[in-house]
Amino acid sequence: MRLGIFVIALAICLVLDSSFLMAFAIGGVHPMATAVLMVFVGLFAPRRTVLWTSLVAGIFLDLATVSIYRIDEPFFLIGPYAMGCVFGANLILPIRTMVFRRNPIAVGLLTIPYLLAVDVAFMAVWTIRGLYAETSTPWGDASAVSELGRRLGEAIYTGGFGIPFAWILLLTWSSWRFEVGSVRR
Repeated sequence: MRLGIFVIALAICLVLDSSFLMAFAIGGVHPMATAVLMVFVGLFAPRRTVLWTSLVAGIFLDLATVSIYRIDEPFFLIGPYAMGCVFGANLILPIRTMVFRRNPIAVGLLTIPYLLAVDVAFMAVWTIRGLYAETSTPWGDASAVSELGRRLGEAIYTGGFGIPFAWILLLTWSSWRFEVGSVRR
C-alpha cells in the first residue's frame, strides 16, 4: 500500500469530519469519513499495515477531540480513539475474507460494526477515566446509555454515507497499490 496516498486520504477525511460533514448533522449525529476510510484500508491492506494505520488515524482523531479539565481547561487525551480504531480494525480483519471487498455496499455496511467497536472502546476509556480524574466526559451530563444510542445512530448514518463514499474510494483503488493475493511464507 502506498502510504503517501493514505496520508493524503486521511488528511482529507479528517478535514471532512471536523468541518464539512458537520453541516449534514441530524440531531447532533453526523457521518465520519475517517471510519469509512479505515474500513476501506482494512479490507485491502496487509494486517500489520491495517493495525498501524488504525493507530495513526485514532491518534489524529484524538488530537481533533478537545476535552475539558476542571471546568475551564481544555486538553487532548490520546488514547480513546486510538484504542478504539485498533479494536475496530481487529474486528474487520477476520470479516474481510467473507465479503466482496470491491463492493461499496460491503464497505458501507462494515462501517457500522467498525464504528460501534470504536465507540464502545472510546466510551469505556472515558468512563474509566471519569471515575478517578477531575474531568468530565465528552458527552457531558448525558448518561452513557443515551450517548451509546447517539453513537449507534452515528454508526448507522455513517454506514449509509459510506456507500457513496466507498464508491469514490474504490474508483481510486489502483492508485493505492494494495498487495492483492500476496502470501507470507
